[in-house]
Parts: sequence; structure tokens; C-alpha cells
Amino acid sequence: MAIDEHFIQELIEGEDPFAVVWQQMRRIYAVEDFPHDLRAFMDEREEQLNGLERAVYDGFFEAYDQLLEAAQAQDAGHVLSLFDHCSFVVIADSLSVREAALLERRWVGGGWEAHMEGFAVAPFPPTTESLSRLLLGTRGPALGRNRPEFDYCYVAGPEHIPHMPSAGPLLVWMRLPDTTLEEVTLAQTRTVADAFDPTVETLERLMAAAGREEALLTSDHGYLYARSPAHYWRMPLKVEEVARSTFPRASRFQEAGHERARGLRDHESPHREQRFFAFTRTHVAVRGRYWWGTTSPNERCTAHGGLSFVECLVPILKLRRKTSG
Repeated sequence: MAIDEHFIQELIEGEDPFAVVWQQMRRIYAVEDFPHDLRAFMDEREEQLNGLERAVYDGFFEAYDQLLEAAQAQDAGHVLSLFDHCSFVVIADSLSVREAALLERRWVGGGWEAHMEGFAVAPFPPTTESLSRLLLGTRGPALGRNRPEFDYCYVAGPEHIPHMPSAGPLLVWMRLPDTTLEEVTLAQTRTVADAFDPTVETLERLMAAAGREEALLTSDHGYLYARSPAHYWRMPLKVEEVARSTFPRASRFQEAGHERARGLRDHESPHREQRFFAFTRTHVAVRGRYWWGTTSPNERCTAHGGLSFVECLVPILKLRRKTSG
């Protein structure tokens, strides 16, 4: 996808640079018909998405500082505010702009329909634990309970749909597609299609069991998809070696107090426009799409927790039961 000067100008001069980036991200993954080969489709579109974030980084690197500031300031309000518009809210763990755009086309001709309503900025670092602490007061969504603002249900997969109240504010947190994305490796014994299909199935079963006409669907965070070097930015070798030893496998963040994390500042670029990491009082994360890869067939193709737009901007979709006629 070609990035022209108009995009960079709009990014710099526009009122909301995040909205400018989001629209470009959405256009990259928009399709007229659902792709027959989802793996090939994502490989090709992810290369474009990588190029988009590179253009933002090179053309207006301050956007990443703004993103960090917004993500740090985020609380649970972006989820709670959805109840002002719909009494049924669903969080799909790791749902990104990719799945959101594809879901709009996947349900064409079926019993449900999905329409993109907008996006939100995920809390920093963009992880399940960050939003769970803010929204549920727990370390993870499996530990969540009913709260004064809403009834709560946790869904592990399509075979674990609980009984749900038919009226009143209801929040459902489903662990897909995150748990299936974790199984996508370079060996490709499981692919992105294997992650997407059970997510759609779970949503369909969830909507049917809830007995409600519509829901608002959002996410706790997105993720970096890196099946090839065309999907990420390479670090200088010495910096990469230090980063590999600092960040846990498939994780793009670390607690600031961690011994190895403290040493990252010694390897940071002295130039603001060339920084590899994002530092806060509590955490350090990989900035942009800097990452690394291996040839190991067991290497995961996804990671999250870093400061990239595809990880920090999460979709908001309206799901609705189609009416006859």
C-alpha cells in the first residue's frame, strides 16, 4: 500500500493522528470477499501494515510518543462507556483490526452482521492483565466476578458458553482469539485460519445463547504478527541480543524493575527519532515494530505488549442479529 505525502501531512496536522492511522490500518485489511487463503492474505497485508507503521515512524515519530501518553492515561472508561450505547459488551482477547475487518465480511449472508463502529486505545502495556486489573480488579479475566456496573461471564471457547442473564448490563470476556493465536508457529501446523474460525464460532454461539439482539465487541489489545522478516523491523545486532535476553518469549514488555530491563537504557539510541524502546515508570516495551525472528519451527508468529499501533489501537464493532426481510 503506497503511503503518500498527503497521509503524513494529515497525520501531522489533523486533530486525531490515531484516527488517521486507524483508517489506513482498516483499509489495508478491508476486503470485498472473504479470502479463500487466509494465511497468504495475512502475509501480504501484514507486509503493508508493517510499511504503514514504518512510514508513521519515519514521517512523524512523535505519534508513538503520543500513543504512549494516551495508553498510559487509559483506564477502564473506554469499556464502561460502551454500556451507554448497548447493554451487552463482549471483549475478545487479542482481537485486532485484522479480525475486525474480516468479521465484517465473514458474516455476510449469515444470521449475524458486524459493523465497525470505531476504535479505542488500549491501556499500557497492551496486555490482558492490564485491562483485567483496571476493569475487573483481578490479575486475569478468568478470576472476574459480577460488579456493580455489570454482570460478568468468562468464556474459554465455543464449548464453554455459560448461562447468561437476558437483560441488564452484561460483560463477557472470551479468551479467543488469543489462546489460539498462541499456537500459530513457524511450523504452521496451526495457522491464522485455525485461530480465526473458532473465534467466529464462539461469537456465534455466544450471541445465540445470550438471546439479545445486539452487542458491542471490543478487545483488550492487538498483537504483532511476524511470520517473516517483511513483517517487522530489525534492530542492530547488539541491541537485539540484549532485547532477546530481556523480554520473555512472545512478550514485548517487561517490568521496569526487572534487572535486565534496567540495562536497556544503555543500549537505547541517543536520537529520539530512532528509539527502540518505550520506558515508563512501571514498564519498558519494544517500540514500533522492532522485533526479531528465528528459524525454529516452534517460534510463535505473534507477540504483544509493545508500543505499536496494531497492538494499542483496538476495534469496536456492533454485532447484530439479522432480521428477516
